[in-house]
Amino acid sequence: MVTPGHLAGPGNPDVAFDELFETCPTWSRWHVYDETSQALHERLTARIELDHEAAEGPRWTIADYRSPVDELAWRATFCVQTPVEIVTAVVQHLTFGLDSLSPAAGEELLWGRRPYADAIRAALDDAEEPWQQDSESGLWCRPDGTAAITMAAPQPGSATTLWGGPSGNDQGRWMAVFSADTPTGLILTALGEVIEPLPAVREFGQIPEAHLDHVQIVRSARRKAAAAPASAPIGPLAATSHAAASAAAGRATPPPRHR
Repeated sequence: MVTPGHLAGPGNPDVAFDELFETCPTWSRWHVYDETSQALHERLTARIELDHEAAEGPRWTIADYRSPVDELAWRATFCVQTPVEIVTAVVQHLTFGLDSLSPAAGEELLWGRRPYADAIRAALDDAEEPWQQDSESGLWCRPDGTAAITMAAPQPGSATTLWGGPSGNDQGRWMAVFSADTPTGLILTALGEVIEPLPAVREFGQIPEAHLDHVQIVRSARRKAAAAPASAPIGPLAATSHAAASAAAGRATPPPRHR
């Protein structure tokens, strides 16, 4: 068990991808190549791509299109160092929205009731230790310096960038980038994983060496999906996400994440 989980390293993306089809059954394998695997939601507009061979840049891409044959609506990418728990939490939240019993419930779950900037600031202000904003760069930083977010500006081509890693070590950072039209709920889900990070299960060799001085490690009796193939299911959404899903979508509440 590695605490905090957002510094645990990427884990095993191949296993996480395979288990998405168990935890999110409305997705199916679409195209599978030697270098990449893709999943398609039953609505035919949302797609997930995993680049197995990525050495740098995006490993995961989650995207939605305006119709099965139309232009891109939004895209979220996650670099090779991003913990799989962050990616799967975003996929699960997206799935709750897409699978909602009514379009209105799905829209509320994905977009929320607050404007984008207000929702992000509220999440940062409600943190146990509120994040601080740099007046020059606009960057909002976790108090211990191990994560930060830059919000998208109200202009075409702007994006929200979330990163995590050891304080003062740029090379050890992971990065998630959300295009300007990405649903606010997905960004809040990823942000929640670094505002209140849960422990992550890893094999010891999976933890980046640069992170070892910044984490606590406790031997675990169980091996989960993020650590090894003989594993338990991917962890469910953060408490805020499954509460929203229960209220907005009217569906069964997923198991809570125990802290």
